Amino acid sequence: MATVIPASPEIERMAIAMRDAGIPADQASRFIQAGYVPLEGMLPFHADARKADLPGGPEWVALGGKRGPGKSHTAMAQVGIDDCQRVPDLKFLFLRKIQKSAKESLSDVIMRVFSFTPHSSNNDGVFFPNGSRILIGGYKDERDIDKYLGIEYDGMVIEECTQITGQRLQKLRGSLRTSKRNWRPRIYPTTNADGVGLGDFKKMFIVPARNKTETNTRFHDVSHIYNPFLNPEYNQWLDTLTGPLGKAWRQGDWDAFAGMAFPQWNNERHVVKPFDIPDYWVKWRATDWGYASPFCTLWLTRDPDTRRIYVYRELYQKQLTDRQQARAILELTPPNESIKMHYADPNSFWTSRNKESVVYTSADEYKAEGILLTKGDDNRIMGKRKVDNVLADLPDGLPGLQIFDTCPHLTDQMGNLASDPNNPEDVDTDAEDHAFDTLKYGLTNERRVEQPATASPKIVFSNPLAGTGL
Repeated sequence: MATVIPASPEIERMAIAMRDAGIPADQASRFIQAGYVPLEGMLPFHADARKADLPGGPEWVALGGKRGPGKSHTAMAQVGIDDCQRVPDLKFLFLRKIQKSAKESLSDVIMRVFSFTPHSSNNDGVFFPNGSRILIGGYKDERDIDKYLGIEYDGMVIEECTQITGQRLQKLRGSLRTSKRNWRPRIYPTTNADGVGLGDFKKMFIVPARNKTETNTRFHDVSHIYNPFLNPEYNQWLDTLTGPLGKAWRQGDWDAFAGMAFPQWNNERHVVKPFDIPDYWVKWRATDWGYASPFCTLWLTRDPDTRRIYVYRELYQKQLTDRQQARAILELTPPNESIKMHYADPNSFWTSRNKESVVYTSADEYKAEGILLTKGDDNRIMGKRKVDNVLADLPDGLPGLQIFDTCPHLTDQMGNLASDPNNPEDVDTDAEDHAFDTLKYGLTNERRVEQPATASPKIVFSNPLAGTGL
């Protein structure tokens, strides 16, 4: 028999908040009867968990952000109080990274969440009278994930999801299936903004949420949620964290991670919506050559008043010949758009020989299509420094480089590139960095002039482009 919770002003306020968040009446009733009081910021997560019941609804409903807002508590309540109570014989996998105190902390969560819900529990999981159960799994590293592959689960909670790469995550998805007609399988990932799988998680959840293009995923950023049940000392400890780790754990900053090549990068500040560029602004292009790997071209311009650089167009494609690349670039360049300069990967000037023993270069092929290339600066260390320089704020308080949100490969690489572990002044060359390399070429003529100590440094152009307006 369910425990009857007497009505009170607090219960009424909670019921109204749940209704306003889109939580169905039966779900709200289960939460109230179980004595579960969700933090108000978590209510949209619970509402989307129910939308996963609907045809075409989300399959992944994620919670992520800073440490400490109660992600584990919230996910356990959704699975145990709502999902497992309304559908008999469900089998959920609750997967978490094995740590020293993980077992004890999960036991505490189970005890608090199911205080008024009939259940039994042991080291294997939590079991309910209707046959539904939550099986507890663990992994030390992502190779341990393989032992769960091929086993059928009706649903999963994957804690610390960014400790798993996207490839392993998709393998786990292969174990998500059901024979129950009244149930749609789903996964509830929870995580902080760090880990080896952070880049994959951002592509899967953060980018669609930011762009409002979510289809089978829903992401709920809990970085803003204050948890009144946390002891003050924990929040004080979070406040002591500095650098990328502090940004990730304290602020839930998805664009910061330990070892990131560009810790200044912030998606909210460096990525902007497209706008009409005035005709009198000088424009130029840059290209990183590739065939088996993608080639990339970026279009850049500069505000002559603020000196801010904008990257306003991107072309990113593989398996195109030199001439096909040039034609694709011209197709994306409006006829009335004046391009003052086109910098290119120095490899574009390497000589090759065709069947007729005619020596030519990629630059020659581009020229035949009407594009004149200028050799870009490929010094990796200086190139990264130039990018660091333009990411910094100008006197008006905004970054010296902003990128239109129609340039997804560049924005993705700027946020996800790591430093070279053997040379922190360079980026990790094992990562996909073609758009970043193109940006470096686009900044070939950027020069930082040393100023007296009393003056602010400024960006100016060197002589090769004098008179072009660049």
